[in-house]
Amino acid sequence: MLAFRAIAHWLTESQPVPGKDIMLSITMSTVFLEIFTIRSVLFVGLIVLLHCWLTLTVAGRNLFAVGSNPEAATASGISPDRTVFLSFIFAGVLAGMAGVLQSLTTNTGSPMFGSEILVVIIAAVVVRGTRIEGGKGSALGTLGGVLTITALTTAMEFQSIPAYVQQVVTGSILILLVVLDRTIRPRPRTQVAQATQT
Repeated sequence: MLAFRAIAHWLTESQPVPGKDIMLSITMSTVFLEIFTIRSVLFVGLIVLLHCWLTLTVAGRNLFAVGSNPEAATASGISPDRTVFLSFIFAGVLAGMAGVLQSLTTNTGSPMFGSEILVVIIAAVVVRGTRIEGGKGSALGTLGGVLTITALTTAMEFQSIPAYVQQVVTGSILILLVVLDRTIRPRPRTQVAQATQT
């Protein structure tokens, strides 16, 4: 990521590159039903499809199995390395699509797009219970996390809180969630049984 971002800065001399078709940008930003845009409809549609894939397909259940216990997944005939590799490819393709949609909507290509929202994205995923290590989470939960972080960010903007303070708040929320996940996570049954025997 750092290498390709550096190449983007080099090719553009760290300057935004304007598009040539402003009408496409206007079309992408058009609001209908007083709430939706083309991007938001695509996002919700992809979230629903991802939820169905994770919950109703063998590949989706294998992904949870690898995240929960790679050794047990291997014993069941699942290849953890292949699953993780394909997951990164899948996430990369979706991230690329999001970048293209962002550029089309703003009619601008910039190497700076997305550089400040990485922590926000991670926090939006974690805030609804998805574990960073894997094995637990849901697409619909991620949608709820996005709405939660968006509501929090909007509230801070209405209060004229500076952007860097918003980043501090979001980062603090992420740290708190990770700490809570580490401290109140249920103990495995084997550890509970050993503690009971001792």
